[in-house]
Amino acid sequence: MLLRILILIVLMLVLPDAYIYFMYVRHWTQRRWLKLLWLVPSLLLAIAAAYIMSHNDMKPEHQPWVSIYMIVFLGFCIPKTLFMVVDSIGHTINWLVTRGAKKREDSGDCIFVRFFRITGMTLGIFSVILLCFGYFFGRHYYVVHQQTFFFPDLPEEFEGYRIAQFSDMHIGTLRDGNEQDARKIVDLINQQHCDVIMFTGDLVNHQSSELDGFRRDLNKLHAPDGVFAVMGNHDYSMYIKYPDEKKREEDVKELQRRIRSYGWNLLLNEHRIIRRGSDSLVIAGVENDGRPPFPALGDLKKTMKGLSPDCFTVLMSHDPTHWRRSIIPETNIQLTLSGHTHAGQFKLFGWSPVTHVYNEWSGAYIEGQQILNISDGIGAVMFPFRFGAWPEINIITLRRGLPTK
Repeated sequence: MLLRILILIVLMLVLPDAYIYFMYVRHWTQRRWLKLLWLVPSLLLAIAAAYIMSHNDMKPEHQPWVSIYMIVFLGFCIPKTLFMVVDSIGHTINWLVTRGAKKREDSGDCIFVRFFRITGMTLGIFSVILLCFGYFFGRHYYVVHQQTFFFPDLPEEFEGYRIAQFSDMHIGTLRDGNEQDARKIVDLINQQHCDVIMFTGDLVNHQSSELDGFRRDLNKLHAPDGVFAVMGNHDYSMYIKYPDEKKREEDVKELQRRIRSYGWNLLLNEHRIIRRGSDSLVIAGVENDGRPPFPALGDLKKTMKGLSPDCFTVLMSHDPTHWRRSIIPETNIQLTLSGHTHAGQFKLFGWSPVTHVYNEWSGAYIEGQQILNISDGIGAVMFPFRFGAWPEINIITLRRGLPTK
């Protein structure tokens, strides 16, 4: 997997550089050393990527440097890629228009090349501005998203019941000088005064030691009916090298121990019952259940064991693909809360790159009387950047009535 990522990074660096070199740079000067100078930044970034991959310990103290690398990498690669794509369109159109002309310059159609070249440069500059905005501001722009869901079988005592859902904290990413954001997130959640708080997975990026120094903040989360949590794919320490499988399992257990030490109820294919008067509501949580290569450890039968089929249930399942794969065909669970997608950490006019990966990727989806809600998440992973898909806290109010699309 790491080798595939490294190859992708190298290709993203080499292809735009090669295009710009052969189309422009080699014509600017006859001095070879100046031509080669153009390739130096990409060469250094490729070497840095190889170094990071080969030293894949992902210790918390190294993560700020990884974040800086990713932003620098994107800052070099995205503008040049945009320019390459747009500029090549201009040259292609110009070739199609002028291929019948005796001399290329006779056609006067070089305006296509100039127009697309300027457009490509403009988009490249815009992408750098957007990248800086998402890094310095967007990933810290925490929003509270109010949602109301209707269910015909909601117990009367739970009319107006309020759930604070947050997901994908990826707390290791905050170790780049933004540790105070953990306190902001906790305070913002507590200020909503919800009945219950539910965390739908991915507390860390890679390992439990990322939580060092955050206990005081995470311990302050509170709600009348408690704080509940499940594991996400990143919480299984599957993205770093360990001497053996036993060491990885020990780190997973340490993470689970820490989560419980904060006073959170960690649900590993199990459930709890909340009672109000003569009515009850089930809060259930499964271990991560995703498509390959993600862990598939969810066990719905074990999770719902001993419960009546018609009980009202709110299920936490980190990966939203679990909903259509298993939850809908196998259960009557009314509300499923998920995360995982981050909405790609980028939305523009309702579109995100993640739409090409997931059918359900952000917000609420309704199938019959079953609802899936996918949080865009509150943290960032890989790229410390958000634009449009702002970090969010979902405040869900349960009401009696028919689900509405």
